Amino acid sequence: MPLGGRVFRSRRQQSAYEKSLSGRYQKRLNKNPFLYFGLPFCSLVVLGYYWLSGFTAVRYEQHDRRVQELREEDIINVRTNKRPVDLKEEYYRLQGLADEDYDIKRYPRQDGESENVW
Repeated sequence: MPLGGRVFRSRRQQSAYEKSLSGRYQKRLNKNPFLYFGLPFCSLVVLGYYWLSGFTAVRYEQHDRRVQELREEDIINVRTNKRPVDLKEEYYRLQGLADEDYDIKRYPRQDGESENVW
């Protein structure tokens, strides 16, 4: 390609080309490359956001359905199967001490021994 990929046009052809839509676009493109790089990229980001929002919405809708699917029987069982809560029992149960039957009692200090109170 002796002209470096450019098309040779006579003066009359060149003036006709510059008046056409593609000629005006090419002229603006040479002055402002945003039309070639930035505009397509920004439009792709915006259109991708709208196209992909449907896919992300499906994920959250399925999660909401799973959370909301409680039958009436389950709701009634949750309301009626309550047990009384005792803080001491819960503490021992969480510590794994509920199986053993004993109470924690303080060992008596000897005379003159420190109480270790800060």
